[in-house]
Amino acid sequence: MIRLSLRDLQWRRRRFTIVVLVASLAFGLGLVMSGVLNQLQQEGPKTVEFFGADQWIVADGVGGPFTSSQLIGADLADRIATFPGVIDTSALIIGRTTVGELDVNIVGYDPDSPMLPNKLAQAIGSTDGVEHGAIADITLHRPVGDEVVLGGTSIPITAVVEDTAFLFSAPTVFLPLSDVQHLLFAGQDVVSTVMIRGHIDPNMVAADGAPLDVLTNADVRADFDRVLLSTTDTIGIINILLWLMAAGIVAAIVYVGVLERTSEFATLKAMGTTNRALFGGLTLQAAVISIAGAAASVVVAWALSPLFGFPVTIPVDAYVRLPMIAVTVGALASLAGIRKITRIDPALAFGGAS
Repeated sequence: MIRLSLRDLQWRRRRFTIVVLVASLAFGLGLVMSGVLNQLQQEGPKTVEFFGADQWIVADGVGGPFTSSQLIGADLADRIATFPGVIDTSALIIGRTTVGELDVNIVGYDPDSPMLPNKLAQAIGSTDGVEHGAIADITLHRPVGDEVVLGGTSIPITAVVEDTAFLFSAPTVFLPLSDVQHLLFAGQDVVSTVMIRGHIDPNMVAADGAPLDVLTNADVRADFDRVLLSTTDTIGIINILLWLMAAGIVAAIVYVGVLERTSEFATLKAMGTTNRALFGGLTLQAAVISIAGAAASVVVAWALSPLFGFPVTIPVDAYVRLPMIAVTVGALASLAGIRKITRIDPALAFGGAS
């Protein structure tokens, strides 16, 4: 039955090729959606790790420094620095605005802080003494020497960094803290958060009299996940629908094949072939179609990924899962023809009624 099933696929190779190509599109879109989902899930951990803080001071009731516009006094950084257990502090302003028609994250940082992330420190060192310039993420697609307009002021881009985009992969523009306060907050001495290297007892902050919260890195990552939850859930549902669509495509062609081969199956039954053997051959055909579609889907995913306006980072485990998903899809698809095979009467081979 194995050889017969494979020979049947060879005989219907044109149809086999078309079905594989259509199934590969569904599998490929599934891979792309997995890449989008992975990108979103990695934003929180990557962003928190980039800044290198151990704890974050934010306004009371704020879920996280990257998702709220509530501000606190900038002088808090110096005051917190005197608390026991604190090694270093650094203030940040984190906001969102537009550059042209593009939504961007704005991060105001303290250039003199020892907590400056390595990427920013290296970028600042490459600006040849240019002051008050912007450091832009590469996803902004603006080269060094170009300008961004913030608050009606043109600011030169003095350096470019990578992998700093966050909140749906919006590009990030880094500026000295005083510049952001001047451009976007009318010169007010305010910040979004104070990063802490070391460990501070939240009770000490409460006893200081300021309505503040102390967040851990886990708290900040959870806040990222909260903002992205509805999107990631939606993408997960779409992914499942794509796998089901692939199963439906394969099931349809398998069922049509069974209808076309009714006389052949009747002859095999009349010759003593068991239903179990016929089921095995049908399942093999469905599995071959699914696996071939899954293999072709890798090329489809690579071709489609650059067309998305959102970064697509397909994880390695998605490629590892793909053959298992393909085999499962093939097994489910073969069920479409099993009931039909069971009801085929061997008498059809001799012109009898079904």
